[in-house]
Amino acid sequence: MNTRKILTFFAVVSALGLWATDASAKKKGPLEGEPIVRKKLQLRRFRVQITPYAAMSLSQPFVHMGYVGGKLTFHFADWIGLRGTFGYGVVPVESRLLKQSQEPGGLPVGNTPGVDSCGMDFPNAPCRAQTDDDNPAPLLHDFRAGLVRPQWQSSVDVVFTPFAGKLGLFSGIFTEYDIYIFGGVGLMGYQKHYPDAQSTAQQEGLNTNPDDLATYCARGAEDPRNEECLLHPVVADEGVKVGGSFGAGLNLMLTDWLALNLEVQDIVVGVNNAGLNATVQDIPPRVDRDDRDAFHNVTLQLGARFYLPPKAKRTK
Repeated sequence: MNTRKILTFFAVVSALGLWATDASAKKKGPLEGEPIVRKKLQLRRFRVQITPYAAMSLSQPFVHMGYVGGKLTFHFADWIGLRGTFGYGVVPVESRLLKQSQEPGGLPVGNTPGVDSCGMDFPNAPCRAQTDDDNPAPLLHDFRAGLVRPQWQSSVDVVFTPFAGKLGLFSGIFTEYDIYIFGGVGLMGYQKHYPDAQSTAQQEGLNTNPDDLATYCARGAEDPRNEECLLHPVVADEGVKVGGSFGAGLNLMLTDWLALNLEVQDIVVGVNNAGLNATVQDIPPRVDRDDRDAFHNVTLQLGARFYLPPKAKRTK
């Protein structure tokens, strides 16, 4: 009798346990269907971002450039926005390669006109010395006449912000951060690095139109051709170049309206940095669009980003 009562008791307890488990499984939790993050701080959505910055170029072969500029960004949502940028070069720094090319043992200088023997036909420009007849490099004054540097850069980009969150520093300082990528259209403005430098053709007043073969690299049809002009024609590739812009950056929030901005930007354009012929198929040698290379203008930028309106909204 006692055994039967004990078994009956355990059967009732088990049934009650199964009923309670089933009831709790069907009961809806208070956060079911709700977003993962409630009252999220929207640091970018519908906010204008103004970013003054200083930058330094990282990839120039001849002249590095220090820039100052600004960025103007507007986000349609927390993860996507549109921006425009502009930077102007204020500190040109000649690279070691450029300095070495102008030192003794670098590019050939040539004989001095009016002092050394350069021939009576072309008395105004330096001519190649006999000791440099086997040197295929251009004379120094022709290289200087064709050398260009980037003076300013600009872009219009679409900005994506796939990563954002909180960052803890020293286990006591917590701040918001975001990592973004961007891509768009870039522009580079090039100008001569040595504005007063003149090529052999300019100093001698020679015809540099390769379509006019009768007088190319000469003063007239009856005049001899200048061998230096024929060997190394020079056209400085100045002006605005259009290409692609892309890169990535980091914003470290100091307050809701101010962030430290670190960015790497690359603007790729076609340019002939030295202004010299680079295609062996050209007969006679000429400088044209075929001598341009796709060049990466990479800059490292550090700035302060200001957000307007100053107070960021939170989601419901």
